[in-house]
Amino acid sequence: MTGKRVRPGPAIVHSGVGAIDELPGLLHRDGVTRVLWVHGARALRAATPFLPDLSAVEIIDAGFTSECSPAEITRLQDLATSRGADAVLGIGGGKVLDTAKAVGHPLSLPVYLTPTLVSTCSGWSAVSVYYDEEHRHLGHEVWDTPTRALLLDPRIVFDSPVALFVSGIADTLAKHVETRAAFDRADIADTLTSFGGLAAARCGELVSSHGIAAVDDMRRGVRSDAWTMLAEACVITAGLVGALGAAAGSATAAHPIGDALSTFAQTRDLLHGVKVGYGILVQLAYERRWEEIDRMNELYAALGLPRSLADLGLSAQDPATLDTIAEIATGEHSSARLLDPPPSAADLITTMHALEDRQRRLDRVVLAHHSLAAPR
Repeated sequence: MTGKRVRPGPAIVHSGVGAIDELPGLLHRDGVTRVLWVHGARALRAATPFLPDLSAVEIIDAGFTSECSPAEITRLQDLATSRGADAVLGIGGGKVLDTAKAVGHPLSLPVYLTPTLVSTCSGWSAVSVYYDEEHRHLGHEVWDTPTRALLLDPRIVFDSPVALFVSGIADTLAKHVETRAAFDRADIADTLTSFGGLAAARCGELVSSHGIAAVDDMRRGVRSDAWTMLAEACVITAGLVGALGAAAGSATAAHPIGDALSTFAQTRDLLHGVKVGYGILVQLAYERRWEEIDRMNELYAALGLPRSLADLGLSAQDPATLDTIAEIATGEHSSARLLDPPPSAADLITTMHALEDRQRRLDRVVLAHHSLAAPR
């Protein structure tokens, strides 16, 4: 029997057309009367046509500035306290949802989440990722309290930017690549961990089998089965990896490498999943899974994910660039230390050189891109 602490996910989940319609009933049954509403400007435009009647509760329209930052969290907590909010409603992308969790959980307020993007698993996970106002990664926090409800309505997320869907697909692929070795080493008698491993494997299977078709369908305006499977995978299946897998379901090298890339001016405005996409390739190279990298190259080109540092506007010939990435990605608190064996900075530099040499023959990729200036 497992002795690990797991955070399986939201207490209530509605996924499918009409999921947002469940919100008034949930608030009524929970006795909520005054809601702090956190949302981006684009999220409001996306969700407004589908929002149900919320006139039975008082809405404190808090908006959202730009980042899940300490300053923004403090502003919203002060507003929730001064206005007597008894719940937090987050409608938006990952930053908005992470902020809603960071506001509500410390105040012991129930948190209701409606994604307007499927670019991360934030709607499911018990984690908030923090950035400063310049979009530099500061760390993260894991919450003991589960989110009260997740309402994932495809009508709201389908018209979101395709590039953000691509970012979510890359993040979902990372769930498989980063956790595979840990799940392989885990105790097979540990039921919860084994289900986390199955979720991680499913993430990899769905992206490999349906990723290109799902993105093509979204570009054509077709809400297909492939798109639906990938959209739910980005939020729910990916969220289950860490929720059930505990330590085995943690990020390892791909995410720290993606975070390290955020220190460069050339990459700071690139989407999270785009940067993590490069980190995936570095981790695969460190594990010497070269054939897997070769198979992914077509997927990466079709989706607009970087296959080399040159695609990111960086040079592998610049020692300072490689040193910076490697030092940050293997820092004292880096999850890359969970790999067996954990890579040193020198190991990552050697790995990146080997990856760049192998990928040099490939054409440049036009990266999936969407402005981060106006959060959704």
